[in-house]
Amino acid sequence: MSEPRPQSGDESAPTRSPHQLGEDEGPQSVAELKAALAPWPQDLMAFTAELEAAPFAEVLNTVTEYRVVWMALVHPEIRAASAESEGGTAHTVPAETVWADYDPVTFEPLHSTGRPGTTGGREV
Repeated sequence: MSEPRPQSGDESAPTRSPHQLGEDEGPQSVAELKAALAPWPQDLMAFTAELEAAPFAEVLNTVTEYRVVWMALVHPEIRAASAESEGGTAHTVPAETVWADYDPVTFEPLHSTGRPGTTGGREV
């Protein structure tokens, strides 16, 4: 069950993490999505073109895809994280480093800290 929508009238404010888009958040119809994408004409044109070209069975997927695009457009931190990731400048911990701290069978922490990226209680 999702949390209640904000009552402030700010439809772009998510009720949860900006990295999630609940079914009840953001634009709720094709017309609302087109209106929400209006400040970004290139994205609006791309959405309209894809929507018109999509087979009926794919319309929902297209709408879902562009709701995620809209969410990224209204949250600059998502755009920044995506740009860092695509540009290879993101400061991430390699998966091998994280999984090295866990038992490969039970996924229980191998160290008392249980924090990813640590070995024997010290930072890697």
